[in-house]
Amino acid sequence: MYISNLVTYAYAILSVFITPVFALTDIEHSVLQKRFDSYYANNNTKDNVVVRGITVGGWLVTEPYITPSLYHYATQMMSNQTHNTTLYNVFNSSIIDEYTLCKALGYDNAKGLLEEHFQTWITESDFEQIASDGFNLVRIPIGYWAWKQNHTTNEYVDGISFEDPYVGEGLQLYYLNQAIGWAEKYGLNVWIDLHGAPGSQNGFDNSGQRNFYDDLGWLSDYSTTNLTMAVWSTMFDSFLNSSDAIVGIEVMNEPLSSKIDIKNITQAYYNAFELFQDKEDPEKNVTFIIHDAFEGNGYWNLEFNPRYRNVSDQYQNTQDLNKTYYDSQQIMIDHHHYEVFTDWQLANNQFNRLMDIINFGESIKKELPYHPAVVGEWSGAITDCATWLNGVGVGSRYDGSYYNTTRYSTDDLPVGKCYSQNPIGQWNETYKRDVRQFIEAQLATYDAQTTGWIFWNWKTEDAYEWDYTQLKAAGLFPSPLTNFTYFGNDGKLNSDVSMSLSREAYPVTSSSSSSSNSSLSASSSKKSKNMGSGPLFNHSTNDKSIWSLKSTTWLSNVTVLLLSVVIAAHIL
Repeated sequence: MYISNLVTYAYAILSVFITPVFALTDIEHSVLQKRFDSYYANNNTKDNVVVRGITVGGWLVTEPYITPSLYHYATQMMSNQTHNTTLYNVFNSSIIDEYTLCKALGYDNAKGLLEEHFQTWITESDFEQIASDGFNLVRIPIGYWAWKQNHTTNEYVDGISFEDPYVGEGLQLYYLNQAIGWAEKYGLNVWIDLHGAPGSQNGFDNSGQRNFYDDLGWLSDYSTTNLTMAVWSTMFDSFLNSSDAIVGIEVMNEPLSSKIDIKNITQAYYNAFELFQDKEDPEKNVTFIIHDAFEGNGYWNLEFNPRYRNVSDQYQNTQDLNKTYYDSQQIMIDHHHYEVFTDWQLANNQFNRLMDIINFGESIKKELPYHPAVVGEWSGAITDCATWLNGVGVGSRYDGSYYNTTRYSTDDLPVGKCYSQNPIGQWNETYKRDVRQFIEAQLATYDAQTTGWIFWNWKTEDAYEWDYTQLKAAGLFPSPLTNFTYFGNDGKLNSDVSMSLSREAYPVTSSSSSSSNSSLSASSSKKSKNMGSGPLFNHSTNDKSIWSLKSTTWLSNVTVLLLSVVIAAHIL
């Protein structure tokens, strides 16, 4: 234990004081430049992009990290009722999602709290600003419980009985229809997203019900399957042929194929598509959207594709489907991409982070002959440090606290200390630059390589890396959307971006070391994310860091010294 602590301590010391000083080499810059150049060859310009969207997440499906004050207030309401011993014994566990919020407060109290949230969190002025900022689409998440008809009898649409504590009875549908009206007024398209399923489709709190460790309920029995079909049928009746603003319906957000059999998910998708085709008016041109279920890019190429009926014929109800004409381009695939939910992503340097985006975009482009495909969720986050991002009471992988607050474990050292949960004004310039570059790289890539993109999220209370409005206000999100700092107007990578990227993509050679050293005076020497102690530690107000390496020899000497300390401690 002593040795382990010593190693960790030594690592932390290095993280605080060592700053990489090497700029991107010519070959590294060339690699990035060639990849971006290819995006805009053959007149492939940004004018071809179909979707430039934003999500109003945390509104009609609440999420604790987006509006933590809502959950703090709900917990306070619950504690005020603890004079009732029975109530306290039943609900003394924390409120961690919308399911437990409704259960703990009771229907009437939960309804009052949620209705105030629905009225105030997103208003007409938000839609007006979304349109003004250049977005053309709003993605609106909603849960299955919006179609609850009677909470006292647990009756849902089609007379189906399903027991849960959620508030429904048309409340969310009222605000959804109001939002569609705002979209019509300001010339915005709407993508309706079924974000939560009966029994939860992923166990994330954004499904309404957090469940990290146990089996998930969705599609596990007839009751959840039957209710889902009824909700889809009613949803299609209501929205397929109503407003011209509605351009897409996503039948399920993020079903987790590692916990629900992908065959069951695929069957459910086909069942939904059959309903969709029965009820759609072709004149309305509404797109049927499926999430990739966390399968790899390209997985869905042969599904929902009449040219490969041998693939779809293995599922029920597809024989009749295949007798009718449909085009695989009628089915859109929704991919979500974040760089913060694994240890290895969090440890990435900036070059590798941008290369991940490039590779991801190029893999989506290969899907387009089969189905249109969008990046329906992405953010500016390069850490998972936002409070409650991983769940109420759950820490971050970045600083290692995630593994102290869950049953999960890792052999990896923490990347560094969390700071990005602080207001953007407290971030240092290096971190701001990295976030801006990361956002621009995604905009340039997804514009050129995919059918479009939808940023998550429009606004939050204090999850700044996920908040478009605050990123824009701080100058970290392009405004207008193609007003790039690190890219040209054509999306190509500017040469001076090389001065701000990490050097770790390729081994140092004598020639590249010489080339790098010649440009040291022009490069920033501030800390980069992968150095571990927190890229947000504000060493200085200018580009001269307090500590920097004068040569790689210095680093080698420090490393040898630390190893000697460890060995000596072991001997002692």
